[in-house]
Amino acid sequence: MQAILKAPASMSSTVSLTVPATATNAVLAPGDFVGFGFETAFVNDYANDFSNKLMNSVAKRLPETLTIRTGGTSGDMLTYDPGQAAVKVCVSGDCPIGSSAAYILGPAYFDGFASFQDFHLSVQAPLGPTVNLSNTLAYVELALDQVGDRLAAIAIGNEPNLYPAEFGVSYSIEQYVADVELVRANLTDALGLNETIFELLDISDFAETDSTTKFTIINTFERGIDSTDNAKFAATHFYQIKTETSTLAQMQTDLMNHAVIVSNISAGVPQDVAYLAANYPAVQYIFSETGSGLTTPREIQDSFGAALWFVDFQLYSLVSGVARVDGTQRPAANHSLWVPDDSAGDVNPGPQVRAPFYAQPFVADFIGLAPGNVLEIDLASDYLVAYASYNASTGAAEKLALINFIAWADGISTASRGSVSFAVSASGLRDTVRVRRLRAEAGCQAMGYDYAGPEQNITWAGEQWSYSLDGGEGHLVANVNVSEVVDVTDGQFTVQVLDSEAILVDLI
Repeated sequence: MQAILKAPASMSSTVSLTVPATATNAVLAPGDFVGFGFETAFVNDYANDFSNKLMNSVAKRLPETLTIRTGGTSGDMLTYDPGQAAVKVCVSGDCPIGSSAAYILGPAYFDGFASFQDFHLSVQAPLGPTVNLSNTLAYVELALDQVGDRLAAIAIGNEPNLYPAEFGVSYSIEQYVADVELVRANLTDALGLNETIFELLDISDFAETDSTTKFTIINTFERGIDSTDNAKFAATHFYQIKTETSTLAQMQTDLMNHAVIVSNISAGVPQDVAYLAANYPAVQYIFSETGSGLTTPREIQDSFGAALWFVDFQLYSLVSGVARVDGTQRPAANHSLWVPDDSAGDVNPGPQVRAPFYAQPFVADFIGLAPGNVLEIDLASDYLVAYASYNASTGAAEKLALINFIAWADGISTASRGSVSFAVSASGLRDTVRVRRLRAEAGCQAMGYDYAGPEQNITWAGEQWSYSLDGGEGHLVANVNVSEVVDVTDGQFTVQVLDSEAILVDLI
């Protein structure tokens, strides 16, 4: 294997890549790995045909029912009024479209949970630093009346490590453990729960490992949070961009950068996954809330570069032992996979499909209907990335995902668009391989058809999703290849990947 220079280059180059013959240290891909997520207060905004069509376009590519996580900061600040006619009323905070706002919910709010009939749902039980058991029980009971046997988990609270900042109070791990036990016991008794169903922590920063007083999976479980052995998931949240990012150069450094993804995940995930496997093997580690960023411009957070980031983030999470990654959003969030309606107004126009959505069908197709064992092929590069998937029964290499993170944007980059040619060697190849492309002709700052028109269109394997063109159904685009056939000679083939592009190669 040829080592790659760390710095990105705009010129074309060739890289030699050998697919390992055996899947040593590979991870079996979960059949429901790809997930979605909606902020609690905005579940109803996503309860429409548009959202269901988009999610079903992904779900049909995987063998197991996918999960929608409903939760977030608003889920700990809500109250229920059985006499309120309105779906929700924002009463304080960042009204009317913020996540850190307090909402009063009426009975009609819970009708939204009935919309997602083809999916499992995770429902957040309101917690906060001062537990209101009657309010928590009312919310969960009414939600479960609609969800029924589609329930994936009951998450108790959201980001308890941020309660001091959100609510202006002190809050410790010990209090959180006690509050969780109180809520769990009451929900179990009131609802007759007798299964492993609870999701714990949902902390905002999985990398807080430098002190036993900080909220981490290890610290919290060491204090006995799963003493009744009915936890199903331990969840953390992740947002990639930590600083203000607005230029193409910053986008390359902060977002489209495999080394940064590896560094961020390696800071906490392997330790947590190993701890759970050794001490609580029934508890799965998940990323229940994710996004490219929170404070950067929409043209960065919701760009095609963010779609490429989300592909790599998910696949590196997978090989690190993460059981599910939820792509989460609310109508006003600039990192959204799609905007479900026009409720955010000019703050975030909708309804629209946004660029990061395209990561979901790519990752789903890489995993496929018969999930295999996945490993990363280390290219010693910050900007070129490779993953291989092996048949779970035969051990044969079946798929190869290649990402070229070198940032190129039409109208911004001064050089012409470069590419990298991968000279691939693998055993057991047929006479040809099939190549499918995740591409945007405008490059990494393309925003997709709905937001920016045909000049910034994005396709995966020739397919486009658009509210304005197909209502989220998806359709093939004229003059864009669904796939390409590449000849194999003596167990080798060469494929070209443009700067700011990803491809999926079917090897056998």
